[in-house]
Amino acid sequence: MRRRTSPPAAASTALGVRRRSQPVPAAPALSFGAFVDDALFHPRWGYYSTGGVRFGMGGHYDTYPLALSPLFGRMIAQYAFRTWRRAGSPRAFEICEMGAGNGQLCLDTLLWAGERGRQDPAWKRFAERLRYRILERSRALIARQRRQLGPVADAVRWSAVDVSRAAPREAPYAAHGLIVANEVFDCLPHHKVVPRRTGGPAVAFVAPEIGGRILGRSQLAAAMANPAARRRVRFREPLLPIHRLPAVSAFVRRHYPELFVAGAVRWPYFASPRIASVLEHGARLYDHADALWIDYGDERDFHLRTTESKRVFAGPPRSRARVYDDPGREDITFMVDFTVVQAAARDAGWTVVSYGPQAELARRAGVRLDRRAVDLIVQHRALGWLLAVVGVGPEQSWQRPAMAWSGSAAGRVSVRRYAEQSVRAFGAARPFKLLITRR
Repeated sequence: MRRRTSPPAAASTALGVRRRSQPVPAAPALSFGAFVDDALFHPRWGYYSTGGVRFGMGGHYDTYPLALSPLFGRMIAQYAFRTWRRAGSPRAFEICEMGAGNGQLCLDTLLWAGERGRQDPAWKRFAERLRYRILERSRALIARQRRQLGPVADAVRWSAVDVSRAAPREAPYAAHGLIVANEVFDCLPHHKVVPRRTGGPAVAFVAPEIGGRILGRSQLAAAMANPAARRRVRFREPLLPIHRLPAVSAFVRRHYPELFVAGAVRWPYFASPRIASVLEHGARLYDHADALWIDYGDERDFHLRTTESKRVFAGPPRSRARVYDDPGREDITFMVDFTVVQAAARDAGWTVVSYGPQAELARRAGVRLDRRAVDLIVQHRALGWLLAVVGVGPEQSWQRPAMAWSGSAAGRVSVRRYAEQSVRAFGAARPFKLLITRR
């Protein structure tokens, strides 16, 4: 859930994009997909890699593990417990979270498993056999997660790996596991495929420049990491024939061949071949596993008939920020193509168990999202806010001014109203989806 929790920061007016009227460079520095990946994860200037992202109230955005805390963690713990029981209560069982944000989901999940273990013998055995693993490619976020978890971090294992590129060398981690991927697909690099009237579709490249001089990839990184230089960067988006990116061409021919038919498609399509890589490499993490793939997105018809501005966002949805406004300082996300995700899952050997609204997770986990649930979220939020007021917690600096006890004010929202809105949004059919796979 990308929800803006404070007014959007003013985008840099110097960062702009000039379209296809400019001459096409002989060797563009970056494909659109590579540019997005760098803007998010480049070690020198990427949004996540540099640690600039701020989670939660008063930050850049909330996700459901934060907005529904601690209930989202309880859903994961209880789904994992049922998966463990269905597997015959094995001696080793892992929950593996891909991209753990600030670590709140991990914290809530482990705390609930421990709490249930003090009350129920079966849960006690489960908690004793449970291990939690985080797959995280951003070292800055690993440090953030450790601070958030505090002493609970001793029960967590981290693997610094990008499963969209390769499977971890030490996989499989165990015989049985549960994989949790919350808002992972939307941050993968997506290539912009533009339909044309003749000659087949084109792919967008990004040509960054300063004073008319095209920057290479390393030069762009140096410029974007330098506050004075980044104000001078301009972007062009030249189009090249799709055969310049063979993997993207093969992906489009398989999933969207109509893009090769003149006039059949009106809007650009955002293709992410790495979706298949995540599912393929994820299938190697455990001998047997359930996987929860949660993201905002839709299926084939939506992606064919919906404008570009409703499928790619810079910053949270509805912020109206553009990809080139402030890259490296704003999030870039895509509406996920779940038709592609399901096809890739089956190709990777997964069985599709369920696909639909994310509220199915609460039903399968046995967690009720009722008035008592709202009360619990309010209590949890209020406690976190009080701790932020007195200066406790790694993210207290932006949480402190963001919440009011009641009513609303500029940049603030009441605790109860926020909880009620979050519960309603979680139960809605759109835009968030849940895909459950098993192998």
